[in-house]
Amino acid sequence: MYRQFILGAMLLSSLSTFSSDLTEKIVITGSRIDMYDAPAITLVKPADFLVQRIALLNDSRDAVQREQELEQTVRNIIAASSRQKAIELGVGKDVIFPIDVNNLTLDIFEGKRKDTSIVYLFIKTPIEKSQETPKIIRRLNDFIEDIKLNGRTEIDRDGEIVLSIVNPEKYRTELLQLIAESLQQTQTIFGNNYKAEVNGLSQALQWERAGVSELRLYIEYDFTIRSI
Repeated sequence: MYRQFILGAMLLSSLSTFSSDLTEKIVITGSRIDMYDAPAITLVKPADFLVQRIALLNDSRDAVQREQELEQTVRNIIAASSRQKAIELGVGKDVIFPIDVNNLTLDIFEGKRKDTSIVYLFIKTPIEKSQETPKIIRRLNDFIEDIKLNGRTEIDRDGEIVLSIVNPEKYRTELLQLIAESLQQTQTIFGNNYKAEVNGLSQALQWERAGVSELRLYIEYDFTIRSI
C-alpha cells in the first residue's frame, strides 16, 4: 500500500485540526504492521510506561459480598501504589484513565460462571532512561506479587506486559516533517514537471512495538505522482 505524503506547505495547516485533550490519557499499544504493508516513513520513540493488565476474580456465593471483596482488594492495591511513586493504576480498554480512592468507580464483569465476578485493572510503571528495562519489569512484577487480596479474590495476569505512550499525537509534527522531506526527495527524482497528490491526513497516528521499550509511530498515507 502507498502511504500519504504531505507537502511542507500543508504541514502547519493540518496541525491545528488536532486537539490536545489526550494529554492525560494513556494509549495501549496493540496494532501491528504487516511486513508487506509497512509504511514508508516511521518514527521510533521511547514509550512512557510498561503496563500489565490484571484480572481480579472472586467466586463468593453472595453477589454483594463478591463486590465488597473486589472493592476492598482494589483499595488495597491503591493504598500500596500510594506508597510507591513508581507505580500507577488505571482502568479502561484502549485508553487508560487514572483511578484512586476518590475516583473509585469499578466496572464489574460476570465471569465464566454466573457466581463469579471480575474486575480488570492496569498496573503501570514509568520507563526511566536511567534504569535498565529488566529492572523496571521486575519492579512491576514485584508489586503485583505483593498485592493483598481480600476474601475469595484471586489475581491473574491478563496478557503480556505491553508499552503505553502519553498523547502520541504530540509526535505528529515531527513525523509529518519526515514525510514532507521524503516527498520532496521523490519530487526531485521525477523533476519539476510532476506534482504529488496526497489525501487522508486526518487519520490518527498508529503504532507498533519497535523494541523492549520503544514504539514505532506511523500514519497510513497514500500519494500519487502525476505529470503537470
